[in-house]
Amino acid sequence: MSNPSHSIAPKPLCRLFPAALLLAPILCQIASAATYRVAPTGDDSAPGTQAAPVRTIQRAAELAQPGDTVLVAPGIYRERVAPPRGGTNDAPIVFRSQVAQGAVVRGSDVWRPQWEAGAPGVWAGLLEESLFTDTAHRDGANPFRVPFASTPYGREGRPERERGLPMADPTLVYTLGQVFVDGAPFEQAPMEAEFLAKARTWRYDASTSKLALHFAEGQSPDKHTVEVTTRRRLFAPHQRRLGFITVEGFTFEHCGNQYPTNFWEAAHPEWQQAGAVGTRSGNHWVIRNNVIRWAAGIGLDLGCEGSADADLETGDNGRATGAGHHLVEGNWIADNGAAGTASYNGSNLQLRGNVVERNNNLLFTGKKRWESAGIKLHNPSHSVIEGNLVRDNRGKWGIWLDGGGGDGTRVERNVVLNHEVGLDFEIGSAKPCLVANNVFIDNAVAVGTRESGGVTIAHNLILGASKAGVAFTIERHRTGNWNAAHNALFNNLFIGGTGLFLQLTTPDEVRSEDRRLDFNLYGCAPDETRFAFSAKTPLPVPLASWQAAWAGYNEGKDCDAHSRTVPGFTYTFDPNTLMLELSVPVLVNDFGAFHEPRIERDFTGKPMEPGPRIPGPIKELRQGLNRIPLWSARPFPVQ
Repeated sequence: MSNPSHSIAPKPLCRLFPAALLLAPILCQIASAATYRVAPTGDDSAPGTQAAPVRTIQRAAELAQPGDTVLVAPGIYRERVAPPRGGTNDAPIVFRSQVAQGAVVRGSDVWRPQWEAGAPGVWAGLLEESLFTDTAHRDGANPFRVPFASTPYGREGRPERERGLPMADPTLVYTLGQVFVDGAPFEQAPMEAEFLAKARTWRYDASTSKLALHFAEGQSPDKHTVEVTTRRRLFAPHQRRLGFITVEGFTFEHCGNQYPTNFWEAAHPEWQQAGAVGTRSGNHWVIRNNVIRWAAGIGLDLGCEGSADADLETGDNGRATGAGHHLVEGNWIADNGAAGTASYNGSNLQLRGNVVERNNNLLFTGKKRWESAGIKLHNPSHSVIEGNLVRDNRGKWGIWLDGGGGDGTRVERNVVLNHEVGLDFEIGSAKPCLVANNVFIDNAVAVGTRESGGVTIAHNLILGASKAGVAFTIERHRTGNWNAAHNALFNNLFIGGTGLFLQLTTPDEVRSEDRRLDFNLYGCAPDETRFAFSAKTPLPVPLASWQAAWAGYNEGKDCDAHSRTVPGFTYTFDPNTLMLELSVPVLVNDFGAFHEPRIERDFTGKPMEPGPRIPGPIKELRQGLNRIPLWSARPFPVQ
């Protein structure tokens, strides 16, 4: 029979042999680990046992010590969880939903005002300030009173006017608030005329504290559940740099966090990166099997939030430094207003097996709206982005590594679907980064580098690019520490699409030395013009002309000389089942393979041995029809 008091194991005797004295603190700590239980029917004055659970996750967090577990029963918890302490390497603090995704941490509250009828379908009520309980932020607790630092939906409003854009509308202001009706979001309409013209919208009047909703004509709010965001974040400490915290199996949804415009500026700490779930410059977190959705801004942040000595929260919470060593695994990160994930200088990150889709839901596009990718990481040195499904993130980018990929980062075995740029590298320092065994489908550009170097692109399958399969560009010849050198392409398979297969800068362009490429297979006829240099040959050329131009570089080595074209490749892809059917006209498996010791497995998990093979990520690709399931273990249902 288990001990009902916090499930505490018996403590060991303190009479230990001398040889074991060094282990005594660890053994005692592990043996005394407690499990604190949380349930919607609990009471925060209770001890947190199975028989007498606490009511809030926050109360359990305050009780939990290193090595303890907070076990949360299914239900809705309308709170921000801010752990006051972290764990240790040997004794992390674990927050776990008892049923996978059954414990729902929600940053909204049901709103039942005294409704006032207006125009047909329009109802309004007083939004009381007492609703807003997340009071730590410098710019206030009420997200309906905090303007976005940049304007969403591709529009140019007051923030852009203040940054010198003369055509921007100084009266156009969006706020961080969100409104959900029967679980679905209504769209914010700041202008009264737009609000009155479109159903399923809302508008807040700060002068009267009135929130108005536009239902379909003939509907009234008494037949609907209306929720408004009342908290700025969902799971994030106040104290920075806490470590060894595990967050597992929750659903996190609805919060009013900011868009991180110029988050690095000390002058605007309130604009720093702050996800619905955020590590606050912490280290060694495990974030596993959660749903993170419907944040106004970022879903999950993993790095330093901005300027080291500035803080978006009040109080002395420590410096924003030293972030990283996190494992982010098996999560579904979707429908967030800005980026799905963000990290500023977080290193040693592992993002594995996540579904990242439909982020940038508020369509932030344009200048100063750059934190909008599915996965956005700044300088993620020594990180691994592996086995993720990244698709349909709105605006432009699937995965965007800003400041380059970072030293030793690997991007492997991902499926990246339907973006303007599937994987983007910007202003790197030419430190080695590997992109291997990925599948890119229906991205306008599958892989792009902009003033960024050190990227080796090997053994990838690139299907259906409408602009370029791979594009190396130098957009502005920027000064600084960026270096576009040492990019390479080997053993990739390009099929279909209407755009170029390659559009590359040449090795003698500014900071572009050491371009290398070879053993690529291009699924087209020999006379198709699918290759171009970004500056020197603006018109596309066929492979033979491309090879002749490259023969003048690299002393005739690694200049695509062994690459070839093979017509007749076809494919179909079902976005619902994620099944790829790839027809191979002839088996081309005699290519000299670029051997990279960091590549251990192909896309399907088979070992990668040195030696000749067919280009692309699947070593056992066969002549004829190949049926390839791209994602056979979705952790959550597609919605």
